[in-house]
Amino acid sequence: MDLGQKIDKLLKLTSMTKVELAKRLGLKDSSVISHWVKNRFKPDRKNLQKLAVTFNKPLSYFEDDAEDTSFDGNGANLTIREGTTTAKSLYELISALPSSRHIGVALEIQSEFFDLPYTFEPEEFLPIMFDAKQKETFALKINSQSACPWAEKGEFAIFVAADAVQSGKIALIRYKNRYTIKKLTLDGENVLLSTPTKQIKVSQEEIIIAAKLLAFYRRPQ
Repeated sequence: MDLGQKIDKLLKLTSMTKVELAKRLGLKDSSVISHWVKNRFKPDRKNLQKLAVTFNKPLSYFEDDAEDTSFDGNGANLTIREGTTTAKSLYELISALPSSRHIGVALEIQSEFFDLPYTFEPEEFLPIMFDAKQKETFALKINSQSACPWAEKGEFAIFVAADAVQSGKIALIRYKNRYTIKKLTLDGENVLLSTPTKQIKVSQEEIIIAAKLLAFYRRPQ
């Protein structure tokens, strides 16, 4: 069960409306709760602590439940939830295996809006290791500040695949059938897409979050 489902379940169990929850958390309106339930944005740590107090749950309750995914001999997904002896044994076995790999560079980008291939075979890798059991991680090489104003030309923006980000964070999004790197901030029912010099207001239905920014990297000279 993910965070949005847990919040929705607690609201139903306590017969609490989103408006009532927003008031208890000190939020301006209930639209933020709707974003959380839909997993479009995640609450920051301060609001997670308030949720834990409001619903009398430990903070750890609001973490997404983990799933281990492997493959059978035919390439089909096998999803094993934690909680069974078999799942725990398998998890311990897999965890003991080496699983780190270098981050591949997916694309060099030179403009504010760009296209991304559905699949790619990176020809360039950054000398940074990451946990291969996490979601897909990749880098974009920034060849122009119009592509990413927060990075210098020649730097790499490292992303991890995600379908939600915290308000105020930088993300790779799909907007008007093209990709762009923007800071996303909640504004009622809408979202502000911003750079250090400009911003536009859009409805949440107009964007698709593809990945969240992990860090910027520059090769040592």
